[in-house]
Parts: sequence; C-alpha cells; structure tokens
Amino acid sequence: MSDEFINSAQMITNVFNGISASSMEQSDKVCKAWKTTVSKISGNGEKLAAHSFVVDLKNGILLVESDHPGWNQMLQMHKKFILTGLNRLSGGVKIESLAFRVKGSPARLASVEEITKKAVERYAQKIEDDQKRLEEMGYVNKDAAADVEGGPSQIPPEVKEIFDRMRKEAQNR
Repeated sequence: MSDEFINSAQMITNVFNGISASSMEQSDKVCKAWKTTVSKISGNGEKLAAHSFVVDLKNGILLVESDHPGWNQMLQMHKKFILTGLNRLSGGVKIESLAFRVKGSPARLASVEEITKKAVERYAQKIEDDQKRLEEMGYVNKDAAADVEGGPSQIPPEVKEIFDRMRKEAQNR
C-alpha cells in the first residue's frame, strides 16, 4: 500500500475533473425539470417524483430509475405529459424518449458506438447468411476456387458487385 495521502479537496477535484460546468448545469436543469414535471401529474405526482430520479441521458433518451416496477408503470402511462414538460423546462436539452429501470438493475443506455458496432456485426452476419443461401440455391459453386479478392469465382458479376459494396460499407462503419 502507498504511503501517499491526498486531501479531500484533491479527491473531489479528481472525481469531477472531466466534467464541464455546462454539462453539470444541463444535468441540474434536467433533474429539476424531472421533479417539477412529474410532481404535476394528477393524483400521485408528488409520490412519483419522490420515488423516481434521473440516471442518464444519451442520444435523446432519458434513463429514469425508481424503487419499484409499479412506479415505472405509472410513469410510463404519463410518458407524453412528462416528455412535453421536460422539453419545456430543461433549457434546450432535447429529450425524445424515456427509459425506465428499477433501482439496483444493471440496465443502462448504450452509446452510439456500441449501437453502431452491433449493427455492423448484424449486417456482416446477414451478408454471410445471404451468401450461404446463394450457395444452397446453386448460384454459387461451393467448391470453386477463390478469386484474387477472396470470394468464390462462380458468383455472377452483378451479385458479386452487390456483396462487395455491402462488405465495403460494413467495413467503413
């Protein structure tokens, strides 16, 4: 163990070092807008606000956590009202949808990079599946020698062109 100690001011500075003042301000506006909007829901608004809080905002989706699935269901029923209120009160932060989780759940919002990577993987798998289907239908000779680019030499030129274009698009993402 190290004999080096840091004071609490340095520890707090280290924790908040990568967070800009504007993003902190935006977060504060969204959290306040959440409590204000949800509190105005007729009937159980105050209870809903007390049992739910904002966790994350990515790609226009606001992730909200509550301490029971029943609260999430009630919030879901008022989704349109909540979105309207949030967009009016959040100071220009655009919120397009809501996602809910129960406290303690590992659910999180995926980043654009994660979504793109998964889409590219699905796209590449589809290309592979389509090529196998073409082989099964007799459009491609399975045993044919590979041409210079690595693809079967018996593929009709127009089909090969389509696959090549799809591969290049998948690789460029």
